[in-house]
Amino acid sequence: MSDSESNVATYLTLDGKVFIAPQFAIAYDEKLQDGGTCPDFVALDLPKKEVIIVEVSEAANISGLIDRIKDRQNRWYNPARRVLTQNHVIDESWHEPRFLGVVRKDVLDRARQIFSDHPDVAFISVEQVAFPWEYWNQRMERGLANNSNQATVFNQ
Repeated sequence: MSDSESNVATYLTLDGKVFIAPQFAIAYDEKLQDGGTCPDFVALDLPKKEVIIVEVSEAANISGLIDRIKDRQNRWYNPARRVLTQNHVIDESWHEPRFLGVVRKDVLDRARQIFSDHPDVAFISVEQVAFPWEYWNQRMERGLANNSNQATVFNQ
């Protein structure tokens, strides 16, 4: 696990209410033509009953990540929900999955703008999650970043 992924793991699990599975292997389902991926994390926010697919990128060019996010239903959401349900980890009372991207600060605005009309997609920066003292109170009070609070979740 890279340093940035380790920092993200700390961010995700800070309050002790989020379980993470790093490098969660989602097998390809030939019949359904989905899956075949390994997101950096699948996070389960237990009190909120949310499945969050998390990808971390330190790349200056996030075109590949953008393409993967656009195909998120087939790549991650449908197969992850199916696997987690079949293994009795979650049930039908859980919300539909959502995506949290952790990208470089210099590409953050671009990523947010591309998915501004997609409430299931949010982004925060690698730099922001590097320093827990910068986000501790907000993370404890507001939970994990989502589309509605992503721009302010790190503001004091």
